[in-house]
Amino acid sequence: MALFGCVGFVGFVGFGMRGRPRWLTGLAVAALLALGGCRGEGDRATTAVPATATADAGGRLETPYPVEPFSAVALDGRDISLAAWKGKVVIVNVWATWCAPCRREMPALAALQDKYRDQVRVLGLLQDNVTTDFAREFARSVRVTYPIARSTFDLERRFPTVLALPMTFVIDRAGHLTSMYAGEIDPAQLEREVLRLLGGAAPAG
Repeated sequence: MALFGCVGFVGFVGFGMRGRPRWLTGLAVAALLALGGCRGEGDRATTAVPATATADAGGRLETPYPVEPFSAVALDGRDISLAAWKGKVVIVNVWATWCAPCRREMPALAALQDKYRDQVRVLGLLQDNVTTDFAREFARSVRVTYPIARSTFDLERRFPTVLALPMTFVIDRAGHLTSMYAGEIDPAQLEREVLRLLGGAAPAG
């Protein structure tokens, strides 16, 4: 099965759609491109923290680690702070407007936050060079209800290397990174991970 994501970095072990691990070697990248993978001119590698962070076939990190607190300003002017979301499960999704798999999964991310709105927060990190006006209109067109901020090196350095777009990171209620997924998410798998972190809590009424 192809990895339905946009290639962002090569040479490290990654996790494809449905959380299956894949080695992104030069040969694998060639196959991905032939099957619909993509790379944008604005893509860049980021520094993994910690460098040895690895996940199992289900996307869960073997050793969760605390994410350094960060703050950002969303495209709509909202102030975003990881510290303010402590006690909630936080999903950080790195994406770009030119990435088709990114666009496909955004409604599922919005629905997940709405379903567990008192317990889950989603943050989109835009790794793109489009104007702010274009990004705002794009977000409205795909009915994104969660905040989106521009990705920066300072933000991304807090996470393992962004191997592909989209890439999704899940942070537990205590602020520890517990899982990561490169490529288009499986909404059911992501929801199971959220429920695990919430201790099986029921959706918001």
